[in-house]
Amino acid sequence: MRINTLKLLTTIALIFFGSTLFSQENDVVENTSLNSTDSIAKHPLLTDSFNFYAGAYSSFKRIQIAVNGASDNQIINFDESGNFNDNETTLFVNFNWRFSRKWTLTAEYFSLKNITKKTTDTEIEWNDQIYRGITGVTLGFDVNLFRLFFGRTISKGLKHELGIGLGTHILDIKSFIEGDVYINNENTGENASTSLNRSSVSVIAPLPNIGIWYYYAPHPKWLLTTRIDWFAISIKEYSGGLWDVGAGVNYQFHKHIGVGLNYRYFKASAAVNKRSWEGEFSLIYQGPLLSINVNI
Repeated sequence: MRINTLKLLTTIALIFFGSTLFSQENDVVENTSLNSTDSIAKHPLLTDSFNFYAGAYSSFKRIQIAVNGASDNQIINFDESGNFNDNETTLFVNFNWRFSRKWTLTAEYFSLKNITKKTTDTEIEWNDQIYRGITGVTLGFDVNLFRLFFGRTISKGLKHELGIGLGTHILDIKSFIEGDVYINNENTGENASTSLNRSSVSVIAPLPNIGIWYYYAPHPKWLLTTRIDWFAISIKEYSGGLWDVGAGVNYQFHKHIGVGLNYRYFKASAAVNKRSWEGEFSLIYQGPLLSINVNI
């Protein structure tokens, strides 16, 4: 592994044990300074057990793919094509369960689908086949992102919450190429004849991460949020890393309903060494996220 596992686990353990001591001290301060916290208004997202979010995520995309026989200088840049849909609006859903005062479980999902036709003077090598780009090839790329996160609050007050945790981003990726394929002539050693062919690859890549979040409520109806997920690892068939960063504001116009505006930045890259896909990918998604939340 690229990261020393022992050092990583030691660091995580120190963070968790240190956070326990810090949160205990923070509880003492809260309990001694506020004998009746129920009488003081707090933002509902800092206290409610169940928070549901649904919204529209408008993302700018940058996608790079290499499959099997492709060399480093033959990585396909999907975003270089003129008719590629750089901005796409997709459904975003999130569920947050605060099952105790200190612990939370978060699940999140969104998906993107992309198809583009690429015309180039060069040949594209994909899955040990050579595609003739000058006549046009069709490229397709779909990704489903599932995020699971288990977090612990380390500092909590009337207006703020700070927490850390561990989680995983599960990327379900499918990609295909379709177009004219050169068929090698074994007698001459040249790629002479062509045929129309479609080749697909798919992989499910789990990318674990550590994360931190901070919420601040300057008013019982307003909440400022920020969170960061990060990891870089090499294990078994995968090696790569990710950044998942978000910042935003929430307005709670009803005790159980609110609206939010966030900006999300997601970057993931990995090398894959599997029978179904030997290659690499690099993804960048960023853009505004408008959501509505229901909390109970």
